[in-house]
Amino acid sequence: MIGETITRLRKQMRWSQQEVASRLNIAKSTYAGYESGYREPSLDMLRQMAALFGVSLDQLVGRTDETKPEERPATSASSLPVEPDDPELGLWFKELLEAPEERREELRKIWEIIKSREADRKPGAKQGE
Repeated sequence: MIGETITRLRKQMRWSQQEVASRLNIAKSTYAGYESGYREPSLDMLRQMAALFGVSLDQLVGRTDETKPEERPATSASSLPVEPDDPELGLWFKELLEAPEERREELRKIWEIIKSREADRKPGAKQGE
């Protein structure tokens, strides 16, 4: 049951198994095992998957039909979850969604570097200080 649900959610988000595995910080083979039913995710992993896919734990494990996964809108270049105020930023997000997986992976690494720099800043310091 969980395997079918996460497969459906992943496909709706138009993500590859590798992309989901990277976002969950696990091996692709581990994630593929969850989808196939060969492996059972831990409670912590279920929580991470629910957060990643934007559903409740109950929805993820099929305890509620509140929002069926097939009713969730797919993320595409034409439907961003949030429309940014800056038009250039909106265009960048749309281009990012259409970019090849290897390019998105490069950008994720760059973003992680930026986030780690932000974490190292002193509280109250402005960007670039």
